[in-house]
Amino acid sequence: MPARNTDKAQFYAEVVAGRPAIWEIAAGVAFCTRRECLDWGLALQVDWHSLGPSQLGDALERRFDDPERYNDYFLFLDSRRDFVVWHCLPGELDSAALDEISAHQLQLMGLEHLGEGLARH
Repeated sequence: MPARNTDKAQFYAEVVAGRPAIWEIAAGVAFCTRRECLDWGLALQVDWHSLGPSQLGDALERRFDDPERYNDYFLFLDSRRDFVVWHCLPGELDSAALDEISAHQLQLMGLEHLGEGLARH
């Protein structure tokens, strides 16, 4: 069972250690680690009940309007119908890399406002 974390530092420590972890940043919105295909990555998951009416389409549009910036970000619905923005974790993993990945994930979902408070956690 993944560790449920209450703050960014605790979550990042679990991620860097290669352990499963979940960090809920808002109701129905969480960062987590998950394996897709053969790679371990960082995912932003949005519960389908929390999705806005055009949020899925808007995220896909942002992804393909800026393919160079979001080249390594994969958007999909998982088996629970949660909307997932997934990125493979790089070999050199530190807080700066995780901050960049998570910021881009929030931008893709149109949830940048949630990222403003994360820097303090």
